[in-house]
Amino acid sequence: MRRMSIVLMTMILVFGLAISSHAILIDRGGGMIYSTDLEVTWLQDANYARTSWYDLDGFMTWDEAMEWAANLEYGGYNDWRLPRFDPVNPSQCDVSTLHEMRYLLYTELGIPCGSYPNDFGPFINVLPELPGGSIGQWYWSGTEDSPSSAWRFSFECG
Repeated sequence: MRRMSIVLMTMILVFGLAISSHAILIDRGGGMIYSTDLEVTWLQDANYARTSWYDLDGFMTWDEAMEWAANLEYGGYNDWRLPRFDPVNPSQCDVSTLHEMRYLLYTELGIPCGSYPNDFGPFINVLPELPGGSIGQWYWSGTEDSPSSAWRFSFECG
């Protein structure tokens, strides 16, 4: 199978291209979006674990999410992973470090840092509904913080 560094995250490009001042997202078709700046491919559906019926609600522990990404075969690829996070500089608005989720939102999609996005443009299932009607607002990164925890991205605070 073809190998490429592909990021599991999850969102859909409606118009084929989304252009910001620094980046281009390219709709590769088949549910995949390529970032020319990061040189990674994202899943279009941010909650594909749920919509593919892998997990009934899409909410997984970090270990479950890591296993799901490692075993995912999608679009002819089998080397999916969770987004990277730079724990050396976890500053909320710093996109200069390797934090792929922040870069995608603040640079490539042009969402202002510190604002709570309600429109993710081309992506779907970004803020899934939790049991009880509240909205899920964070995603796991592929970066472990300690043996008992990992870094995650929150739409409320980055």
